[in-house]
Amino acid sequence: MRRTPAAAALAVLAVSVLGCQESDPTSVEGSLVPVAPQTVEVVLSWDAFGDSVQILGGFGSVDDLVLDVVALDFRGELDARALVRFGNFPLGASVTDPSGTTRTDTLFSFLGGRVVARIDTFRTKIREPLDLSLSVLREDWHSPSATWEVKVDTVLDRTPWDEPGAGPATPVASARWDPAAGDSVVFALDSATVALFADTTGIRYSARIDMLTPGAMVEIIGFDLRLDARPSLNPDTVVVLNAPEDETTFVFFPFPEPPPDGIRAGGAPAWRTILALDVPRVLNGPSSLCDQVGCPFELTPERLNHASLVLTSRPSQPTAFQPTDSLLLDVRPVLVPERLPKAPLGPSFLNVFGLAVDPDVFGETAGVRIPITVTEFVRALLDPESADEAPSTLALLSLLEPFTIGYGDFDGPGDPGEPRLRLILTASDPVEIR
Repeated sequence: MRRTPAAAALAVLAVSVLGCQESDPTSVEGSLVPVAPQTVEVVLSWDAFGDSVQILGGFGSVDDLVLDVVALDFRGELDARALVRFGNFPLGASVTDPSGTTRTDTLFSFLGGRVVARIDTFRTKIREPLDLSLSVLREDWHSPSATWEVKVDTVLDRTPWDEPGAGPATPVASARWDPAAGDSVVFALDSATVALFADTTGIRYSARIDMLTPGAMVEIIGFDLRLDARPSLNPDTVVVLNAPEDETTFVFFPFPEPPPDGIRAGGAPAWRTILALDVPRVLNGPSSLCDQVGCPFELTPERLNHASLVLTSRPSQPTAFQPTDSLLLDVRPVLVPERLPKAPLGPSFLNVFGLAVDPDVFGETAGVRIPITVTEFVRALLDPESADEAPSTLALLSLLEPFTIGYGDFDGPGDPGEPRLRLILTASDPVEIR
């Protein structure tokens, strides 16, 4: 069969294209270009990349927490008492009178009531019944600043309690909470005690909740004051009115001191650790790196695949401050270190949920290595165009400040589990195409 001119032209073009493919030095197929990228892991000790560590405290207050802590000699160390003020009593309620007509009644005779405390059963690991007490406290306290020693601690006023620990207070009720029966503990009140909470003519009375069972701790979600009242429109009935909490806080002892060494994040008020870093741009070791890609090895943003700050957990001190739930860590750049402790922080290097750390690693399983991703932070330090302006200081903190009374402690420089910088690098031999 004879070829047509068009078929012959196509055959010549196909041979020409194949010839170009076989001799193209930039083709991704074949092995004409001697590129041999290698990925290596390098772990730097603190001395190789760290500059300084500073622990700062006092961010927020226990008043910012959604839970109130009540404890007695918890883990042999912690005492805590919850304080609550109730809002104004209801001014009226709908009542059905003897004729069957529903009307609003504003005149009540209070017969008694109950304070209901709702316990967080998720965080409270106790399975045995506990005893708690309620006392009446006639003190004017400031919820954002009250502590075990002082009821007000502001710029213009620092007033101690008459007795440390939010005292004195008059016990009026006790109750047993059985975890198997539900999440609420109920303190029964007589009419005289209810009348005290209703008095708003002077310093408002508040309630103080104490733990009576040694070694126990609970966290309380909220309080309600439920009132048994006899309406004037129908004295033969009893209605239940509700006065919700107005202000709550808790005071505790002892107040933790900053560790003489190490790293800390979390707590209430919250702790932060400031780490100033000096990441090298040229590596002359370790031998595993030099044997594979040669030394000196220049660190560049293009060669850095991943960077993580590796911390090693240790038991929280005092041990009563070990977190009862996952500690959510965050890490952010310090934008103006000269302004510490109030320096502004940049956006998080982690996701919006932070890094969840199991609470047991600060207790019975201490010594766990916790990697925290800081790839973008290190890349910026290695970039010649941005290195002079890139922050070189990191803040390790809890995602929400404060989140719980518990905090996480980590080994610091010089400890066996001191901070390390883990780098995953990719390098290849230089290639010259002629």
